[in-house]
Amino acid sequence: MKIIIIILILTVFTFAAGEPNVGHLAMCSGTKICLNYDFPQCSAKDKTPNPDIKYNAEFCAPYLELKQRGLRTGDPRATELFRYMGRQYRVTFKLNGKLPVSKEMMIYLFNNMEFTAQLVNAYRKTKYTITYDTPDKKFFSGDNGDNMWGNFVWLLNDSAGVGPGMYHVFFGRGRTKLLAWRLHGTATAILDFKEISKDSVGYEFRAIVSPSGAVLNSIMNLSLFNNVVNGKIKEIVDNIQQSASEFSNGNRKPLESYAPLKKEKWKKNIREFEEVAKIKTNL
Repeated sequence: MKIIIIILILTVFTFAAGEPNVGHLAMCSGTKICLNYDFPQCSAKDKTPNPDIKYNAEFCAPYLELKQRGLRTGDPRATELFRYMGRQYRVTFKLNGKLPVSKEMMIYLFNNMEFTAQLVNAYRKTKYTITYDTPDKKFFSGDNGDNMWGNFVWLLNDSAGVGPGMYHVFFGRGRTKLLAWRLHGTATAILDFKEISKDSVGYEFRAIVSPSGAVLNSIMNLSLFNNVVNGKIKEIVDNIQQSASEFSNGNRKPLESYAPLKKEKWKKNIREFEEVAKIKTNL
C-alpha cells in the first residue's frame, strides 16, 4: 500500500532549479572526483573541482551508494541525476516507519501505480493521479489534484540484483507550494522496504535535493520547513495505511461507490489484488 508514497513524496521534495551550464559542470566534476568516471561530453576543464565544494567522504557518499546499488553512471536515464548531485548545496530529508501491508501487496502496488492511486482515492477521498508515460512503466507522472505535480524515472527496483521489489531509486522533477514558497526543481529519492512480519513491512525513505543557492539552502534547512515537509509525507503515508487496513479487513464499499474503479480497465487489478490480499491474511 505504500506506492503512491514515493510519487507524491518525491513530488513534495522537488525543489532547486539551476542554469544548464551549472548542471553540466556539476555532473562532470562530481562523477570524475567521486567515481573517477569521465562523461564523454565533458572536457578536462569541465571536470575541474569546484573550489567552493569539499569533495570529502560525506559529499561522495551518495555517488558510491548509488553505484553499489547497481546504478550505471553512463545510463542516459541517470544523466539529470548527476547534473544535480554534484552541486554545492545539498539537503537530505529522511523518514522511516512501519506499514500494515505484506511484502506481496507492496510489490504488487509498486508494479501497478496507476491502480494504487485510484485505490487510495476510493478509500480516502483523495485526488491522486499517476500516469505511466512509457510502456515499461519506468517513466511516470503524478499529482495530488491540488498543489503538487511531477514526472519521474524509476531507475532501480532492487539493489544490485538483491531484493527485487524492495529497494528503489527514483529521480524526479516537479513543482509544489509549501507555505509561502513556490518551489520547483529535482530530487533523487531512495526508498527501501524490509519485511517485518507476514503482514507488515518497514520503510526507510530519503530524498536528496540540491538547492540552487545559499538562501534556498538555508530555508530548506529550517526546522519549520522540515516539519511542513514531514507533515506532507505523513499525510500520504496515513492515507496509504488506512486504505491498506480497510482493504485487508474486507471493506469493499468504497470500491463499489467510487466510479473510476468501475471501469473495465481496473477490474483485472481488483481481482489480482484480492488474490494478493488473501496471501497476506491467510484466507
